[in-house]
Amino acid sequence: MNKLLTVQQHSRLGKEVLRDCNLASITDQQVEELKQSLWEHGVIVVRKQKLTASQLKDFAIKTFGDSTIGRRPKPLDPEIAPDLQSPGVSILGNPKGLSGEVAGKIAWQWHHDKDHLPKTEGLDMNALYVVMLYGVSIPEEGTDGQPHTTEFLDMVEAYHNLDPQHRQQLELLSMYHLSPISPQPGVEIPRKLHPIVSTHKVTGRYCLYLGSDTSILKGLENQPEVAKQYWQELFEDILDCTPVYAHIWQPGDIVFWDNSQVMHTGMPYNANKYKRIALRVGVMANS
Repeated sequence: MNKLLTVQQHSRLGKEVLRDCNLASITDQQVEELKQSLWEHGVIVVRKQKLTASQLKDFAIKTFGDSTIGRRPKPLDPEIAPDLQSPGVSILGNPKGLSGEVAGKIAWQWHHDKDHLPKTEGLDMNALYVVMLYGVSIPEEGTDGQPHTTEFLDMVEAYHNLDPQHRQQLELLSMYHLSPISPQPGVEIPRKLHPIVSTHKVTGRYCLYLGSDTSILKGLENQPEVAKQYWQELFEDILDCTPVYAHIWQPGDIVFWDNSQVMHTGMPYNANKYKRIALRVGVMANS
């Protein structure tokens, strides 16, 4: 799989917003500005933040609504600073120190985040699911020697970059999507259909939605290898005609992305050499 172009500046993705704003004391007007920027740009960043996990969760609730999806209270980990822990906030990286054990390696492949939507009854797969990732401690470089990044694909742009005949074919197709979160033993893994081409609930733009390589094209439910090959070939077609935007992390960045509009992948780093701590919150947005 060859990336034709990786860009650090993108015509739409990665807009910096709310400069000099402390998100712990965000105003209602700033909330609306942030949300409108997110729907318009797909990926936005607020820099120079210094928040605890509880403050990040409170900000997420105030901004996007009080979603209880995925908020599972659990005891504090004594090996991790209390300020980094709060129900509903995930810790990615190696917060316990230099070690090959990294939380969140599952994100080191291209995917959309809609973690709980497939297994939550009554939720539309096209619902607005926003993820925010707060970079507390950033590695100096990735395994390729370049700055530490997260990469994004604009799936609105990707739709328009495909030739018209291919777009028309995709508009007739849907895929089944599974939650990446493993179920308890004996629990059947639920899945929901999502059209490959959908209409964004706020902007009305056409977007491609692929989930991840575990997605199954409707009609190929009993042919998992064929389904995986179809997904990979479709994704390669998209990657060949759509530039990849790389967000270069700085400590204190909070990057927000709208999973109806973008795919993303985390990038590997040497966890035996560098410490990485990122706090992640995923919320159902109330538009």
